[in-house]
Amino acid sequence: MAHADPEFSLPGAERAGPTGRLLRASRAVFLWLTVAFAVATYAGVTLPLAAQAAVYLSLMGTVSLYHGGFEHVANLRGRVESLQARYLAAYVGLLGAALALFAAAPVAGLVVAVGITVLKAGHGGIAVRRRVRSGDGLGTWRARLVGAAVRGGAVMVVPYLAAPSVFSAVAYAMAGLFASDPAVGWLFDPVRRAFVGGCYAGLLLGYLAATRGTADPSAWRAEAAEVGLLVAFFAVVPPIVAVGVYFPCWYATRQVARMTDGSPDATLADALRRVLRDGALPWVGALAVLAGLVVWLPEPPTSAVGWVAVYSVFVACVAVPHVVVGSWLDRTRGIWSVH
Repeated sequence: MAHADPEFSLPGAERAGPTGRLLRASRAVFLWLTVAFAVATYAGVTLPLAAQAAVYLSLMGTVSLYHGGFEHVANLRGRVESLQARYLAAYVGLLGAALALFAAAPVAGLVVAVGITVLKAGHGGIAVRRRVRSGDGLGTWRARLVGAAVRGGAVMVVPYLAAPSVFSAVAYAMAGLFASDPAVGWLFDPVRRAFVGGCYAGLLLGYLAATRGTADPSAWRAEAAEVGLLVAFFAVVPPIVAVGVYFPCWYATRQVARMTDGSPDATLADALRRVLRDGALPWVGALAVLAGLVVWLPEPPTSAVGWVAVYSVFVACVAVPHVVVGSWLDRTRGIWSVH
C-alpha cells in the first residue's frame, strides 16, 4: 500500500517513529546473532540441542503463537456474523485437513509444512517491505511473487542447504510421529540439495538484478542488505534456533510495526496493548489444540528434537488456515493487511 504522508515522501525512505525503531531493532538483533554464532562456530563452540529446543519452544509458543491469534481477531473485528462464521468454519476445516494429511501421508504433510512456511514468511516480508518503504520496485505481482519466494526461501531453503543433518533430523522426527520409519532420506539426497540450492541462488540473483532497474537506488540497496542479512542468519545460526527466533522476533515484530505506520498518533505501546488484549483468547485455544495433539499421538516425544517436531507439526497445521483463510480468502483485510 502506498501512503501520501509528506513526512515519508522521499523515494526509498523508511518510516520513522515506532515503526522505524521496530524495524531497526529486528535487524540489529539478527545481525548480532549472526555475528555471535559465526564467531562461536569458528571457535568450535556449539549450542546443545536441548538449549536450542528451549529457545524454539519458548519463543514460538509464546510471542509467535500469541501474535498469530491476534491477527485473526483483527481480521474478524467489526465483520458481519455470516463472514465470521464462514471464516471460522474454513479455519477449523483446513486445520483438520492439515492434521489428517500428516496422519495419512506424513511425508506429504512435511512438504506442505515447508511450503506453507515459505509462503507465510515470504509474503509477510514483502507486505511489510511495501508498506514501510517507497520506491521498492515491486509494482507487479510477478516481482512480488519472486520477492516472496526469495525471502521465504531464506527461512527454509538456506538451513536445508547449510545444516542438512539437523534439518533432516527434525523432518524425520516430524514424519516419525505418524509413521514408524518415514521415507524422508530422499529429500536430502546431495543431488537434490544441489539442484534446490542452484535454483534458489538463481532466483535470488535474478530478483536482485531485476529489481535494481525498477527500484529507487536507496530502496534497492536496503532490500539487498536485508535479504543478505536473512540469508546469512539462516546459513550461520542453527536451524532450530533460527526458525524459533525468526517468527517472533522478525515476522511478528514487523507486523506490529505496520500497525504503527501511517498515523502520527500511533504508538508502540498502543499497538502492544492491542495485541495483548485481542490475542489472549486465541492463544489459549491454540495451546489447547497443541495439548490435544500431544495426547492424541501414540507416543509422546521423549527428546528435545521430538518436542520441536511436535510443535513444528502443530504450527504447520495452524499455519495452513492462517495463510489461506487469513490472507488469500480475505484480500481486503487479510493477515498481511493488519493496521
